[in-house]
Amino acid sequence: MILLAHIGKNLAIPAFERLSHVRPTDEDERRAITRRLMHDEDIAIEDRFAGLLLLLYAQYLTVVSHLPITAVIIKGPQTSLLLGTTHLLLPDPLNRLARKLLARQRGHTTIGTSSDSPWLFPGAFADQPLSSYHLGTRLKRLGIYSRPGRTSALMGLSTQLPAAVLTELLGLSPETATAWTQTGGNWARYAAELHDRPHPRIH
Repeated sequence: MILLAHIGKNLAIPAFERLSHVRPTDEDERRAITRRLMHDEDIAIEDRFAGLLLLLYAQYLTVVSHLPITAVIIKGPQTSLLLGTTHLLLPDPLNRLARKLLARQRGHTTIGTSSDSPWLFPGAFADQPLSSYHLGTRLKRLGIYSRPGRTSALMGLSTQLPAAVLTELLGLSPETATAWTQTGGNWARYAAELHDRPHPRIH
């Protein structure tokens, strides 16, 4: 079981050379948006969960939008998310968000229509997931941009994990993982702190 800030090892993560040319989301801005997603119940639960997976776990929107409902695994008080072959143990508030989102989709309430769907983020048709394009459009309305957000998240992860662990869990080459750990910045372990802080309303 993998804890906060670890990612499934079979997921494709952008190469350092590519993302190193992307200007990351500002640290203060990422903190503020993350706090809002954690606390603001006026935001659609789908957007909150997807945004947090991007900003905290550097997930591609294509990966997020194609998550099946079976990826959320509940055992007692614990909730985990299956990413590739790795079970990611979700802390609060992600734990609660994942349970609520799963309950909604099992109740056949989707983003586009009401139907039975196997997807955590269903599209307009029951047999299709929400497209990454439409999910990205929804997140942009909240000030979340995929590539800058993922770059920031990967920088944060690289301050929490040694290069060898990044290589195993993120599928990075040893050279790329080492490069990220050398440029990660001072963002380690801020997610738990954010959860305990009052969040400002951002419009």
